[in-house]
Amino acid sequence: MCAPSLTEPLVERSLLIAIDGGGTGTRIRVKKPNSGEFFEAKSGPSSLTLGVDQAWKNISAALREILEQAGIAAQELEGAHVAAALAGARNTANRSLFYNTNPYHWRPLVMTDGYAGLIGALAGSPGTVLAVGTGVAAHRMLANGHSISCSGWGFPAGDEGGGAWIGLNAVQYLLTRIDGRERRASQMWDQLLAHIGGNAATIESWLYPTSATRYATLAPAVIEAATAGDAVAREILYAAASEIERTVIALDQHEAAADMPAESVVLIGGLAAALHPYLSRNLRQRLHPAAGGNLDGVMLILTGMAPPEAATSGENE
Repeated sequence: MCAPSLTEPLVERSLLIAIDGGGTGTRIRVKKPNSGEFFEAKSGPSSLTLGVDQAWKNISAALREILEQAGIAAQELEGAHVAAALAGARNTANRSLFYNTNPYHWRPLVMTDGYAGLIGALAGSPGTVLAVGTGVAAHRMLANGHSISCSGWGFPAGDEGGGAWIGLNAVQYLLTRIDGRERRASQMWDQLLAHIGGNAATIESWLYPTSATRYATLAPAVIEAATAGDAVAREILYAAASEIERTVIALDQHEAAADMPAESVVLIGGLAAALHPYLSRNLRQRLHPAAGGNLDGVMLILTGMAPPEAATSGENE
């Protein structure tokens, strides 16, 4: 079965299902045909980097909740038009496995979560969207309708500046402090010990296997300590802000955008507000509010009101 063609606006005779799946959670929006009613539900993470079985499990859980609240019969899902914005979808192996393990009769149009955020936040206008949550992804929509991207390689090798990366830096502080290699005290200490444990056995069992979702749960402790003035926590957040700013600079200097002026930047994601004070003045002056979110972007693409992601737009060049 082939993915749906979305070159023309979709005639809404079937359910429209938009899925936004990241490393922290999944959100689904369903639009009923004819009535135009919207229903939404949330569930656990469905980033493909965490495994496609978990992704489908959490997508199905949210769909079941929507079926119940909206009074939709399960058989109505069979003719649904579906698009999914998923973290980890740039990896072709992940994407293929996601398609091949699909428990439903429809085949979703799959895109990266960063591209959906780009469409939703800019409503199709040129500009840059910097998404900072568990991970980091930056996308720029050019005036010619093409898009380029930066970061989003996945934790732990990439996604610098995101929630998992912040958590990793907090863990590194804890371990060096335990060893005596780090002498500075921090308000994060007690919270980190509560999460990870206070002895070698509990710490090592927490550390492995490496999970972006698990490391990202430590980010709130860093943010709380930084807000209270903790020097170590503030250092981590300034470093995170510097990392995400590098992605914007990379997009500004990309050869495809070389002759174009610096455009507005939309900062989105669960950590957008927390990292805003740590950004440079220059970047803060370029920030503009988002027109919409990831699910809005997925819906625009699903209905043919915005272009689907090109095969190369999710690849760094």
